[in-house]
Amino acid sequence: MAEGTLREASDASSGQWHRLHPLTPVLQGGVVVVAVLTAAVFILWENLILPTLLVFFGVDDELPDQDLWRFVQEFLGWIAVSALLLVVVLVVIFWLQWRVHVFRMDDDVIDVKKGLLVKTWRQARRDRVNTIGVRRPLLPRLLGLAKLDIQAAGNDANVVLEYLPVTLAQDLRRLILQGDVSERSEEVEQRPQREVDVPLFRYVGSLVASVETVVLLTVITTVSIFAIAVGDLAVWLAVVLALFVYVVYLVERTVRWGNFVVDSLSGDLRVSVGLLATSVETIPPQRIHTLEFSQPWPWKLFGWWRLNANLASQPGAATNKAPEHTVIIPVATVAEVMKIVRLGMPGMILGEVEEQVEGLLSQPRKRLTGGLGSPRRGRWRNPFSAHLTMAALQPGLVVMRRGLLTSRISVTPLTRIQSASVSQGPWHRALGLSQIHLHSVAGPVSLRASALDSADARKWWEELNIATHTAVSAVGSRPVKGEKA
Repeated sequence: MAEGTLREASDASSGQWHRLHPLTPVLQGGVVVVAVLTAAVFILWENLILPTLLVFFGVDDELPDQDLWRFVQEFLGWIAVSALLLVVVLVVIFWLQWRVHVFRMDDDVIDVKKGLLVKTWRQARRDRVNTIGVRRPLLPRLLGLAKLDIQAAGNDANVVLEYLPVTLAQDLRRLILQGDVSERSEEVEQRPQREVDVPLFRYVGSLVASVETVVLLTVITTVSIFAIAVGDLAVWLAVVLALFVYVVYLVERTVRWGNFVVDSLSGDLRVSVGLLATSVETIPPQRIHTLEFSQPWPWKLFGWWRLNANLASQPGAATNKAPEHTVIIPVATVAEVMKIVRLGMPGMILGEVEEQVEGLLSQPRKRLTGGLGSPRRGRWRNPFSAHLTMAALQPGLVVMRRGLLTSRISVTPLTRIQSASVSQGPWHRALGLSQIHLHSVAGPVSLRASALDSADARKWWEELNIATHTAVSAVGSRPVKGEKA
């Protein structure tokens, strides 16, 4: 049996079952409540408001004047009784859902059980927890509530606690990660350091200066010329509809991804995003397996880049409403991107390697020292981007480049590579070409380099295996902190 609603974070580690905030089922069932209210409004409009207005203005004489108010009274009475019954049913259902939605935590695991008809039980091991995201959608944010997205290692191994008071959620997060709520005062004294603050104007500008905008303008121009030539005003409806959809897209992306801030705290990256509903994610460097710089061709005029990452665990896997924090920076300059790369991969990009990577961002067509490129016959496989394909083995990491309309440059530490393969399809084999694929954790970054000379690709692959084995062995041979070397 649950002890009751959790009041203090220190009580959560007792191993007993606790309930979450009483408003949790109401916030989780917000879609149902909105649907019921919408249906009630439509019924009220169709059966009461509209007929009353028609009779009042003399448009419809279906209801005699002397029976109008009696009809209104009877209908309102029926609505009141139905609404009362509906409220009672919803209160009972939400109360039962709140009673069965419980969680417990001990030194080993975190368990969450919920479900009235369909029972679910999720469990996360505390020693496998990577980080905990704090999500604050708009309505819970107005009520002073938040939910914890506990991200453990593995695919879809996350556990969500929704909802808790903000202070309690922060204390519980600190307890799970650090094991002691008393460290709260020390963390308060250690303020996060602001690293990158993406201006809202720049982010909106990046949305406007995009491939999608160019395509939309091309379509609108074509339709406009066709409408003028035909002389049919109805064709302009397509233009208006396209502009409306585009504006809705801009507003949705701005509200969802605006106010993007990257801070550093105790060596970790802390990403905060959202204008109305906010989401804060702490990303330790050890969770970052690979980074990718991407640049759509309209951004070349401004020198902007986007920074994506493959992370050890996917944020928001247990709920599709959380923003994807695999986007480390949505749009930034070269200097801002390199600052985050140094923090995300500390000690891995130094000296000459840093200069080469930074130079590659300034000149994406530049070839790195020791880089493996595509031969001239590779144009038969990738006619437009073969000359841009590159895989370079650098001290401690691998740099790969591909793409024409969108330049993509990835940086992967050798210690994060799980495996590597060389493959040939029928087309590659006919041209004497091969493809190299680095395997990492799942994410938006694809580590492929195609249309490479088969002999060179095989040789580069063997050198990569030796370098990876050496890097992993060096990490494994390091003495554990507290032990003698």
